[in-house]
Amino acid sequence: MKKITLALATLITLPLSCYANAEVEKSEVTVGLVSQYAPKYMGSKNDKTDFLPYFDWTRGSWFANSEKGAGYQHQFDTGFYLGQALGYSWGRADDDSWYQDGSRHLKGMGKINAAMTSTTTLGWWMAEWIGFESNIIAPLTDSQGMQYKIGLNVVLFNDGDNTLVVNTERKYGDARFNNTWFGVNEKQSQNSGFKPFRSDWGLNSVDYSINWQHTFSPNWSGYAEVRYTTLASRVSHSPLVEKDDFMTGTLGVFYTF
Repeated sequence: MKKITLALATLITLPLSCYANAEVEKSEVTVGLVSQYAPKYMGSKNDKTDFLPYFDWTRGSWFANSEKGAGYQHQFDTGFYLGQALGYSWGRADDDSWYQDGSRHLKGMGKINAAMTSTTTLGWWMAEWIGFESNIIAPLTDSQGMQYKIGLNVVLFNDGDNTLVVNTERKYGDARFNNTWFGVNEKQSQNSGFKPFRSDWGLNSVDYSINWQHTFSPNWSGYAEVRYTTLASRVSHSPLVEKDDFMTGTLGVFYTF
């Protein structure tokens, strides 16, 4: 099933939590439904709408959810937090797919296999309204290359029931990663008709987003996000890329118990 990515996780982890006691052994479960309007794959000119369930479980510093996978995150009194998670990348199809990124435009490129991933996270809320987060994502079951992310989160407004956050995130890949998703080797060129293309390591995309969370009651909440993504020049010249910038819209409703 395709993974929908939400800024600051689905239910926003407020900066205040970084200064609270993260070792309280209390289980909390969140379930929900998320709708996302996005390109069929990164660089596609055609869009599609996905409707997917969401699940999140936390107990102290342990967590498991449908976005990040399962893992452990420790929060320090200084505002720093450090985490490690095992997750899953759903890959990409070379045809239209309801559970993966993909399009018929990629026919002949072959599929990118799904893979188990390891994500290491280091973040720091400098104050209650501004924080940084970095991630290192490594594939464990398929050689797809390394991905690196660094983001800035700014809380514009928070009155307890409403939270408005702006975010920017820069995404980098090594040469193997960038070529897995944007490259065209000789065999793929022969099968698909695309011209061969090879990318170097480095920045591949930048995201800018604004998201809003509203609490309807102690159990019910809603989430909305608009995100603008632009592809970096080292991958935007790939023949797979039909459009090098695009918008993504996300809506979600959640129940916590």
